Amino acid sequence: MEWSAAADSLLAALARMVPETLRELASAAARDEAEQAAQDRGASEVEADDVMRGWIRTTPPEQRDGLVEVIDQLGLEPERYADDLQSADGWGDEEYEEPPGSGT
Repeated sequence: MEWSAAADSLLAALARMVPETLRELASAAARDEAEQAAQDRGASEVEADDVMRGWIRTTPPEQRDGLVEVIDQLGLEPERYADDLQSADGWGDEEYEEPPGSGT
């Protein structure tokens, strides 16, 4: 899928906010989610909005409040992403239960 220059730039800016040891993993996850967001809207090119939505989707719900300030600092409108910020799709507790015998 094609990426706009603005989308590439936004992903790079967001990735710089992540510790270097996690940067590649965070970028890859957000890239996948951004492409899915673009596909969901029927586009053939990823735009900056798709990247922001992808980044939000890869951020655990309990940490998303901090993204409001980040979104604003990046010159985007937090209100535009209100539904994404409030959604916990894919982050249910059942996915993060400790395996039996893990001692927790």
